[in-house]
Amino acid sequence: MSGSKEVVAVVGMGAAGLRAAMLLHEAGYQVELFEGRHRLGGRLHTVDEGEGCLFEAGGEWIDGDHHRVLNLLASMGLEPLPAPVWPKTVIYQGKATNEAELWTDAFEDDLRIESMAKEMTSELATPGWKSKTCLEWDNTPLDRFLAENTRSMRGNWWLTAKNRSDEGDDLEKIGLLGWLCGFRMYLDRDGDVMSAYRFPQGASAFCEMMLNSTGKEVQFGWCLERVNQAGSQIELVFDKGLVKVDRLVLAIPPRAVERVIFEPPLPPSNRCSLEACEMSPAIKIAWHFEESWWLEKNWGGSMLCDLPFQQTWSSGLKEGSSQASGVNPAPLLTTYICGQAARDYAALGDPVRAALYDLAKVHPEASQTFKRGWCFDWVKDSFAGGAFSHLAPGYVLQHQEHISSQFGRVHFAGEHTSEWVGFIEGALESAERVFSEVQQSELN
Repeated sequence: MSGSKEVVAVVGMGAAGLRAAMLLHEAGYQVELFEGRHRLGGRLHTVDEGEGCLFEAGGEWIDGDHHRVLNLLASMGLEPLPAPVWPKTVIYQGKATNEAELWTDAFEDDLRIESMAKEMTSELATPGWKSKTCLEWDNTPLDRFLAENTRSMRGNWWLTAKNRSDEGDDLEKIGLLGWLCGFRMYLDRDGDVMSAYRFPQGASAFCEMMLNSTGKEVQFGWCLERVNQAGSQIELVFDKGLVKVDRLVLAIPPRAVERVIFEPPLPPSNRCSLEACEMSPAIKIAWHFEESWWLEKNWGGSMLCDLPFQQTWSSGLKEGSSQASGVNPAPLLTTYICGQAARDYAALGDPVRAALYDLAKVHPEASQTFKRGWCFDWVKDSFAGGAFSHLAPGYVLQHQEHISSQFGRVHFAGEHTSEWVGFIEGALESAERVFSEVQQSELN
């Protein structure tokens, strides 16, 4: 490639936009960076509330086979923090066990569904939207598939609870084909690598390091309103001014893209794919306690249950140990709530204390030692419109092909445009794709 490189604007400084900026900068492109918020990270957001309360309000976990994230951390000289090794407590209808000693009926249902899913994925094409013979699966909601193929109420609850957490919504909102496309990504896993690591200095620090590697500054508080393509240039109209560039990498969530006016207009296939892309209704609540009372109960804080909320984990240090199990030393528990339950909690005047009340039903120590807490509602976040994307019934075959389609000199990035849908790994995957698109387009 000869001559001067193009000027590329990257709008959206989450993981996808930052990684795209890194790759473009390393290849010699002139990059200009814009972000509507007044901070980096997008849906990666490490919060410091003082008194050692440092926790993740957004994306937090790294799976053991998320090699893009792990390799990028390694290139920064960072070692990911291993997740706590405590077995997860499981509570259903007042009965408690743990993940390692799951009830026989639930365990058998789990094995049955896993075996069926493995067989079904052998019929999928790559990418998933080419699986044209799987129309029935695409139109089938995941909850129906589980109901038809589990043999116990407890097994159905267990699989529903696990998959609701992974998908970020109630399972009637998840398409079977989309779920199988995600399941296929896990077939080569060796051992339990789910949620194996955390960011060693917090996700926000990870984002800062990505930005620092470019040597560029970000224009914060610049909200994109309009994209005008004419000839070999793009005119970007922000609420704070007008910028002209050669190309645009648009690395913002679907709900934010929908608010941008394009001239010429986006093709109907692109526009419909954005409108059909569902974002998980999810909130995270962090509770700060006077002490890590769960350790006194020989419990690591991780729980999956049938309470109005369904999941907790410890996001602090283990008491009496120098080995961090999270990014902060304060005694904190986090609960992640999604689907209709998230909407119900968010509608309450004080969701932090409402969820604490429910936790105290099984752990009275929670209310006895509670100090303060915080709630982060990603649905009400106007820049996000939800925590992460998922593949709704009918989405894969009708829309997924078009969600990442290049439009003239505009390239779309973000976890919603990737194969690793819903993951930080997917955000980085999408950055690699748009970088290749920019290079190829310039060659042409």
